[in-house]
Amino acid sequence: MAINVASLLPGIFSGINALLAASAENKLSTYNAVAQTAIKAAVTKVDGGVDSLQTAFTKFEASNPVVAQAIAEFKSLATILGLFVPTEEAIVTHVQAAITDLSGILVPQATTTTTATPAA
Repeated sequence: MAINVASLLPGIFSGINALLAASAENKLSTYNAVAQTAIKAAVTKVDGGVDSLQTAFTKFEASNPVVAQAIAEFKSLATILGLFVPTEEAIVTHVQAAITDLSGILVPQATTTTTATPAA
């Protein structure tokens, strides 16, 4: 009795393919979790960095009256020319919102489901 090897090969290859796919999926999910954790840590570091940068600038401006005067004069000249100069707080808010938006794109946000309660 002769065994036809060609008829066994599809079954063997499909089994190997299934094992490799499962192994690759586990590794990829681990790498995905590590990547998401790294992105979250980077966003937190950058977001905290924006606050540190604002604190450092405020301290620098307070200790250098020439800088504070130059900034005030620039703002007044820009206003006279009809330009809008945003405040430091507005810039920081926009930068932090951009960081949050970017992190929301890169890292899926955990969603919670709420159930509606019928009115009595």
